[in-house]
Amino acid sequence: MGEREAYPAGVPCWVETLQRDPRASLDFYGPLFGWEFVGPAPMPGQLPGEYFVARVQGRDVAGLGSLPDLGGPPVPSWNTYIRVDYVEEAVERARAAGAGLLVGPLDALPAGRLAVLVDPVGAVVCLWEPRGREGAQLINEPGTWAMSAGTPPTATAPRPSTVRCSAGSRRRSVRPRRR
Repeated sequence: MGEREAYPAGVPCWVETLQRDPRASLDFYGPLFGWEFVGPAPMPGQLPGEYFVARVQGRDVAGLGSLPDLGGPPVPSWNTYIRVDYVEEAVERARAAGAGLLVGPLDALPAGRLAVLVDPVGAVVCLWEPRGREGAQLINEPGTWAMSAGTPPTATAPRPSTVRCSAGSRRRSVRPRRR
């Protein structure tokens, strides 16, 4: 079984998709992966919008929220969070290594604390300091997160990313369409 109660620091622990219209996305991802949703809750850090938690077998598997306006063109995306012990310390280490800070650190209470970074070549990485939610409670099962992969952006193309979930007995990759 893929049930999880905790994640050690340095391990991917959560995935979410941020969308222009999160309620329309519920209608897509719910039937695709057999997800039920709880929420909405407010977006973390007083960002505008709402946030839903996807569940399979009554266990948290992913998040779905409103795409925040960060000043650039809004691009719906999937994000993978890496578990850290202390988000502020992890941000300082990442910045010393050349990362830029996009969001946070900020509270996503009662679940935890987060930050969103961009590495020196442009790939986005999200950090998660748990409080009430360690991360996904069910992984590597039908309808749940099985892997994440990302490709840094180029000068002419947005960053494609893949979050692999299994739908039924077949695995499917969900990739944003290039425009």
